[in-house]
Amino acid sequence: MAGQLVGRHDASALTGAQDTREPEAGRGPDSVRSSLLSRAGMLLGTSLDTGRTLAAIAELLVPSFADQCVVDLLDDTGKLRRAVTVRMDHARARRTNSPSVADRRIAYPDEHPCAIALRSGRPSLAIASKPAAPLPRPANGAHPLLLDAAAVIAVPLLGPRGIKGVLAVAANGAERAFEQHDVELVEEVAARAGFALENAALYESMRSLALALQHSLLPAHLPIIDGVAVQVGYNPGDESDVGGDLYDVMELSSGRIGIAIGDVQGRGAHAAAVMGQLRAALRAYAVLDLEPAQVLTHLDDLVQGLNEALLVTCVYAVYDPFTRECVLANAGHPPPLLSGAHGCHPMEVPPDVPLGVGGVTFNDHAFIVAPGDTIVLYTDGVVERRDRSVDQGVRSLCDALEAIGPGAPPAALCRATLRASSGPADDDRAVLAMRTDLDALPLWRIDLPADPSSPSVARAHARSVLREWSSEGLSETVELLVSELVTNAVRHASGPGPTPRGPVFGEDSPYEIAADCSSGGRGAELDLAALEKALLGDAAPDGLLDNAVLDGAFVAMRADRRIEVVMRRGGSFLWIEVHDQDVRTPRVRTASANDEGGRGLFLVDQLSRRWGVRPTPTGKAVWFQLPLKG
Repeated sequence: MAGQLVGRHDASALTGAQDTREPEAGRGPDSVRSSLLSRAGMLLGTSLDTGRTLAAIAELLVPSFADQCVVDLLDDTGKLRRAVTVRMDHARARRTNSPSVADRRIAYPDEHPCAIALRSGRPSLAIASKPAAPLPRPANGAHPLLLDAAAVIAVPLLGPRGIKGVLAVAANGAERAFEQHDVELVEEVAARAGFALENAALYESMRSLALALQHSLLPAHLPIIDGVAVQVGYNPGDESDVGGDLYDVMELSSGRIGIAIGDVQGRGAHAAAVMGQLRAALRAYAVLDLEPAQVLTHLDDLVQGLNEALLVTCVYAVYDPFTRECVLANAGHPPPLLSGAHGCHPMEVPPDVPLGVGGVTFNDHAFIVAPGDTIVLYTDGVVERRDRSVDQGVRSLCDALEAIGPGAPPAALCRATLRASSGPADDDRAVLAMRTDLDALPLWRIDLPADPSSPSVARAHARSVLREWSSEGLSETVELLVSELVTNAVRHASGPGPTPRGPVFGEDSPYEIAADCSSGGRGAELDLAALEKALLGDAAPDGLLDNAVLDGAFVAMRADRRIEVVMRRGGSFLWIEVHDQDVRTPRVRTASANDEGGRGLFLVDQLSRRWGVRPTPTGKAVWFQLPLKG
């Protein structure tokens, strides 16, 4: 058609042309215009997706109005790219698309009506001055520049921020003619399409921003932790703003792992922002090695402090790959699943109430996870549906996981979970699967009395264990740090056990504990903390307590308390813990040159990769981590 298209903009040039569109036969121009614009309002007014908007334009115009329709959009660089190419195949009585030209860069010659429309910002009508010469039929069945058309109407797609592209319709032969009122009709459709595209672009921009925010707030990479394999899966809602689904995997002390999944009520960037705040707080509480119920309690206070009518559901679990113990707490979330050789079933964890309600106490629930079993956490979008209960959705999900068989890797379980999702299409869906290894990890422990001989016993046993684990190169460092921590536990840690009665130096000793150690003096029950202060501080008589007497006092005071030393060997690190019955947290001191003590934790801090203190049900554990050599 190049060289044969002549732009015409006056109605007189088209006098005598007849409207022969088959679907609208027998109807006047006003009736056709009204019907097409009505359909345009329904198809374009409800679309917030660019692809669906463009498809609606083609459905609107071909074949009821034209034989061909193309839409070209300007990209960010100002270049024209093909978005839609639709052609009516009359021989087969069907409409065909040309995907091979989609997203292709398009360049019209200057005299082409599309080029005129883009340049002038006004519609352009071109009719071939003589029948178009036959052109070679391309493989895709359509010429991307409409060169085989007998008539073309090109209308710029206008938006609030200028020209977005061009819409062109074409007639293949003289039996379908275009008149001036057809140009006005296509111009009206293009105006509606332009605003629909603008709305779709704005929506997609906001959605992309929310998605980017959400993805930036979720973990980009999962940590590699000995004894477990972890995988996550996430699908955003199909037709709505992103939600507040969150998940996380955290490396905790001594080779343990924390896993969490939750859902923030609401949609869009605001829900994603709140989710980011909660995930950051969750990680902060988790690295303090708090129990799951304590973590949820802190998060509950945080949600209430946001001063927003928000409810958040969450499951947080801590798993120890060395002991296979899992401690889990649930705040109003669907129950976790346990999948393995025994099948798949919900874990017996009462959900308590969502975060943000306040005034509730969350509870920890402990489980031993069998080798090879998988814990599956998921959000409500996976199982909730309006026409059935959550319990039915959970049962359906269990059936789907059982169908793929025991021993399936976490990635397969995540895919099966998302495929089996029965929730609304506009709800986000997230899943986290953690599978335990079949093989046990090396673990050694020894229970020692709290007496002065324990540090040397702990050193000897640690040396033997390192030799068995082929890690003799760490012996010097391990023996030093174990000795320091056990010594600290012996000398400074008190506990809840029974306290000695009467004078601790024997009936024949001329010395008594200072009055501030006991309210009743000789024969009364002594306060262990006060006793220790008296023995080590200013309350003891100067120069009268020699080392033998002091050691005897400690033996009497601590004979009923125990210290446990635990060694764990992973693939890359060695962890050592010293447990005692004192809840007080030690701290690093800066000892002066003349101080005889105060350097134990300083050495631990300097020689270990990481160290810390975590509470335990019976006291605390001081731990340190060393990289394995070779």
